[in-house]
Amino acid sequence: MIGRGHPRTITHWLFVMTILAKGLLGVVQLVTAGAIYLGVLQQLPRIAQWLVERELSEDPSDFIATHLLSLANIAPASDTAFYTVYFAAHGLLHVAIVFALLWGARWANHAAIVVLCGFVIYQVFEWFSVGGLLLPILTVIDLAVIFLTLRENRERRNQAGLTRTIRQRHPDF
Repeated sequence: MIGRGHPRTITHWLFVMTILAKGLLGVVQLVTAGAIYLGVLQQLPRIAQWLVERELSEDPSDFIATHLLSLANIAPASDTAFYTVYFAAHGLLHVAIVFALLWGARWANHAAIVVLCGFVIYQVFEWFSVGGLLLPILTVIDLAVIFLTLRENRERRNQAGLTRTIRQRHPDF
């Protein structure tokens, strides 16, 4: 997929960059799953307090510090098994699809589109029930990756068709 002979279009580079970002997101999700499994979630309020302690001593109403503390204190202390499995599954899916796409596996484009459509549907339903800012952002990114994957797929098919036509007309090429 990234190797020789692939057209170096802006769409291709956008595709590669978004795929790499999805891979990084997958790694972050796997690390998050590991941290939750190891019990970091229960320590989150104490870690957040330590991080913002100095800022709050200077400005007790600091916007970022107070919101960080609020977020740390609403992290669920129970049902960590669900969150561990959720982040691990999402992370593994992201990383597996990214490796397959970058490796150039033919099935990977279709699998990526199916998996990302599943994420989009889930994220939209979750956003309607829970709300928030992060889910719409992730959904837009996933939709962009779906679009770029479709474009990349079309460019590869066109490139293969062009190569086939040239070889038919000029067998010595």
